[in-house]
Amino acid sequence: TPQRQTVIVDTGSGVTAFPCEECKGCGDMYHTDTYFQESKSKTFRSLSCDECMKGYCASMDGERKCRISMSYAEGSSWSAYEGMDLCYAGGLHDAPLGQKENDGLNVDHIDPVDASQFAFELAFGCQVSITGLFITQLADGIMGMENEKTSFWKQMHSKSVIPKPEFSLCFSRQDNAEREGTGAGAMTLGGVDPRLHTSPMVFAKNMKSSGFYAVHLKAVYLREGGGLSAQVTANDMSKMHKLDISESSLNSGNVIVDSGTTDTYMTRALETPFKNIWKQLTGTVYSHAAGLGFA
Repeated sequence: TPQRQTVIVDTGSGVTAFPCEECKGCGDMYHTDTYFQESKSKTFRSLSCDECMKGYCASMDGERKCRISMSYAEGSSWSAYEGMDLCYAGGLHDAPLGQKENDGLNVDHIDPVDASQFAFELAFGCQVSITGLFITQLADGIMGMENEKTSFWKQMHSKSVIPKPEFSLCFSRQDNAEREGTGAGAMTLGGVDPRLHTSPMVFAKNMKSSGFYAVHLKAVYLREGGGLSAQVTANDMSKMHKLDISESSLNSGNVIVDSGTTDTYMTRALETPFKNIWKQLTGTVYSHAAGLGFA
């Protein structure tokens, strides 16, 4: 029987991982699901040392396995060994789906009950220890979605489960979050879903050929009065205040788009012009409590 694992979709890392049965103190009282029990899976296997994808060969519990460790900007970390098992994304929220063959479905009209027809062998991290927010977060683990061969979408494409090496994220926000599930958008694997669009897609060039998704910033503005939408009309331009910083300074280092981070971090060169405009518009001195840091 398939075992559900819920994960954070993270475009800033390249490995999917969640706690396995030997993980101790790994947040079982907080997570949506119980630990993945690899001993109960007929299709699970550990990767041998000559199969390591992201890890390195090491002795773990008296066996030679592909050990892998990851740490993140906000301080969390985990250790695991690499394993492989059949996996499908999506489906029903409260019940597993049996394995079925892909029968040439029209991918424009996929129903959740068809999810198992897109199953594939996924190499992932079987976590044996975790720290920080990984313990107390609601999701069991993390889904690495950066531009690397180990990423979920790249593995899915390499197994010919999706037609194109593409994915898209559509975000929405609810006033309240429920443990049973909260509508927070959608992920489309293999392309985009125009049914989710209210306006045509606009693309930013990816400045890196692998790893993080990096963009080039032309300018940063603060909008007087704020607002819930990033869309700007001609009438809004009088309310837009451009920060006094050069384009080259704004792009020192890589400016990355990361769905998994908890804060926004900008170059320190932006701090003074940002705070100046902030005070001009709000009459108050900017505080880090708003969730923006300058590194």
